Amino acid sequence: MAEWWNPSRRVERWWQTITLAWLLVFFGPSAIDKVITEPTAWNWVWFAIWLFATVGFGFGTVQAWRTRNNPQPAWWDGTTSPSEIPADDVRNALASTDDRIPAIKALRELHPGLGLKDAMDLIDAQRGEQGPQH
Repeated sequence: MAEWWNPSRRVERWWQTITLAWLLVFFGPSAIDKVITEPTAWNWVWFAIWLFATVGFGFGTVQAWRTRNNPQPAWWDGTTSPSEIPADDVRNALASTDDRIPAIKALRELHPGLGLKDAMDLIDAQRGEQGPQH
């Protein structure tokens, strides 16, 4: 859940926890009781939907609570502008390999928010300054 209505990971974590509790407390007993007392096709479908939603929210809730102290990943914060990339990083990425594609990959690993086209343009510009490489 990268960009929903929630302003923070804390809100996301509590929203998932409350929804899971709501699914377990309000829908769980009803879905299980209907399948046991009246096992119609519709009741089994309702039970399957409830079970799928509960397992999904359960997994998401556990992950949210387990990663609550980890810093947010770079993709969460958005993208990195090519103007924010130091020229030394571009030169180092290009110097680390003889080929263009691994240099682009190295630059993007160093700056995860940098887009593919932006990294390619930076590497190509640096290669143009150095002259053709054979």
